[in-house]
Amino acid sequence: MTPCRTRTSLIFRTLHVLPIMLLALLVFPDQARALGDHIGFEGAPWAEGLDGKASIDGNAFSGSTIDFTDTLGLERNRTTPTGRLWFRWVRTGLIVDLADSSRNGSEVLSQPIAFNDTIYAPSETLKTDFEVKLLQARLRHSFVDLKVIEFGIDFGATIAKVDMQLDGSLNGRSTFNKSIPFPTLGAALIFKPLPGFHIRTEANGLSVTVGGDKVRILDSRLQLEQSIGHFLNLFGGYRSYRFVVDSSDFGSVETTFKGAYAGLGVKF
Repeated sequence: MTPCRTRTSLIFRTLHVLPIMLLALLVFPDQARALGDHIGFEGAPWAEGLDGKASIDGNAFSGSTIDFTDTLGLERNRTTPTGRLWFRWVRTGLIVDLADSSRNGSEVLSQPIAFNDTIYAPSETLKTDFEVKLLQARLRHSFVDLKVIEFGIDFGATIAKVDMQLDGSLNGRSTFNKSIPFPTLGAALIFKPLPGFHIRTEANGLSVTVGGDKVRILDSRLQLEQSIGHFLNLFGGYRSYRFVVDSSDFGSVETTFKGAYAGLGVKF
């Protein structure tokens, strides 16, 4: 797994699209206006806090329950890049969300822990890299689309990629990598009290068993939006993302990311 300080993620590469789109708006304003509000991109840093734990089983030993912050010393607060790309046709649209949360830590163990068949001893210094990448794609249909309010229901799929690397001063390195796909259902309610100003609430999630993995997810956000002219959009809000997976194959991972965000969007 790539360390936090040197990673070049899909999110950062996606965010590079933003200045290109802005340049296109300046060079071809008439063509962009003719397209209407059919395509948009939003980028925002997310000041998210982490809370969670994991228990990673091996072939020989059951995994110990490891708290991410207390046991491993992972950073509780970190700014994460996020992006959203959306397409809309009348009342139906496609929304793609990206997030890449990564952090590291170092802690001297006070008790032994088992992780993926590696036993780490008390007083051993343990360095950890932890990364969760999320790719969400949802199809949304607005059943109510009025001047002052909009309501839609969506369904889609998410892929959560979890990477953990533990490196002990005595017992060496152990890694865990797992990509977990699962479906989601959701809804969005948008209030439009003033021209150009929107209050957006969204939530999606599900409790489902996929291929022996029992997955529970809830992703919710409250967002305020203000349009700047026809093409630009300023927004900010608060997001909570809870992800829990229990598997007979590898154990369990439980994470909660939550915090405020603010960013800039463009649309054609």
